Amino acid sequence: MTVAGTTGAATLAASGVPVAAAVTAELPTYQVRATGISEAQAAALGKAFGIERLSRSQDGSVRFADEQGFLDIPSITVGETGKDEDGNPTVGSVLDEAALARLRPIDADKALSLTREALTRAGLYPEQARPTVGHTTLEMVDSKGEQKVSAALDTTVSFSFDLNGLPYEGPGAKIRVGFGPDGAVTQLSYSTRVLERGEPVRVLDPEAGRERCAKALQGAVRIQQADYAYAAPALDAKLERIEPSFRCSGVNADGSAAQITFVPAAVDAELPEVTPSPVPPRRSAAALAAPRVQAYGVVDVGSEGTGPCSGLPWTGNNLASFNGQFTSRGIPVEFSWLNANAWERDFKDPAYGGDDSNWTDHVDMTYWQGHGSPTGFSFAGCSSKDDTFLANTEARWGNGDVEWMSLFTCLVLAKESGGKRWWQRWGGAFDGLHQINSFHTVSYHSASHGGKFANYMLRTPFLWWNKPMPVRKAWAQASIDDQPASVVWSTMGPIGPGGLVNFDDYFWGKGGVGPDVPKSSLTGWWYISGTS
Repeated sequence: MTVAGTTGAATLAASGVPVAAAVTAELPTYQVRATGISEAQAAALGKAFGIERLSRSQDGSVRFADEQGFLDIPSITVGETGKDEDGNPTVGSVLDEAALARLRPIDADKALSLTREALTRAGLYPEQARPTVGHTTLEMVDSKGEQKVSAALDTTVSFSFDLNGLPYEGPGAKIRVGFGPDGAVTQLSYSTRVLERGEPVRVLDPEAGRERCAKALQGAVRIQQADYAYAAPALDAKLERIEPSFRCSGVNADGSAAQITFVPAAVDAELPEVTPSPVPPRRSAAALAAPRVQAYGVVDVGSEGTGPCSGLPWTGNNLASFNGQFTSRGIPVEFSWLNANAWERDFKDPAYGGDDSNWTDHVDMTYWQGHGSPTGFSFAGCSSKDDTFLANTEARWGNGDVEWMSLFTCLVLAKESGGKRWWQRWGGAFDGLHQINSFHTVSYHSASHGGKFANYMLRTPFLWWNKPMPVRKAWAQASIDDQPASVVWSTMGPIGPGGLVNFDDYFWGKGGVGPDVPKSSLTGWWYISGTS
């Protein structure tokens, strides 16, 4: 019996049939012998890493983020800066350049050594998983693109798992440790199952796997790869065994990168049934004038996404998880448009023929899920109003109400693409907007990222823990929980007069929020990214 991540001896290649040419072959299944870690193991883990009162979730997973040290950017509060368009008071801050210059994150060897020593003391080191060292980084440029800051903020160790030599990835195969510059642990995730190799099953060959991927995604995605892998759902999914899957990747009709999905690889496996999410009719334009509908002065949010029509089966569930965290706390969700009701012009500025001033720029936060690219995101296969692709050049956000545009899609905030850096592509979208939260890499499809993100922003403190997180930290932690280590999350924002920044905005009512920076006052942009 071994912790998830143990490599078995047999592989497809060892069967004598090359993987790429296999008609059918066998891959092992794995029986789940235990899920998560015990209270005693969690206590040992906390002691080994010097974390007082480390909390264990009911599903057996452990998640810790130090209130101050996690993804900390040194800053100086400069005081109140007026009120926003809703009448909410704002507080300004600037980068503490001297404090940033003093940061010296620990090196890779030290991080690996500290991680091994602590996990070994707790009896929880995954011997056959592969550790990788990374850093959370901060970049800042002026309005001409001249780099003013490039700094590492921490050092992280993430583990990659495999089963039988094949990737084993997902929220249920997660060990990640973040160290601050002083070597103290600022973030810890431990979410695994104990597995035992079981009986093999016959699997489709890769060509048939591509066909199965295409079928599962309803023909909306042009499948480029169907790789053998094992999916590791979150620990609250009560599983008896882990079966082989295909990891499906590709592009949609307009070339936007598709979120990665998993489908079962066994010959006799059935595709999971997707219950269609209810799609309420869109309100007419006349309804926008009704009293109490999307009025300024109200803290509110909205969500949109493309689901099965774009080959993404769980978008409806994900939007519902986001929406539910707000409605359960009395914060109105003014709109939630899915599939054919999700329109490109809802995100497009009126100067380019759009209607964002009535929708995505008329709430404080908009959450989106769908396919994306470094230059925009796609509605292909679902709607064409006004067209099927929101280009970065058509976005002007914040000249209405929105503070935070959170885009659960692929590659939007890639550091560089087509010879253009992140700020060259998306800097022009900022006209009062505080942050874009998205990804540098391709992301994996999810039914729950939005709910995790919203909960981290809105949660209620209990004793010494569970305090709400700033928006960008909530985005990062939700992505760490939900995505494999290979996925890089990212956030960018504007720099205003005197160096004003919105690094540490909380959602309204949960902590301080910085001022809007109109396009005419922009002096540059900042960008933070890190591994999941």
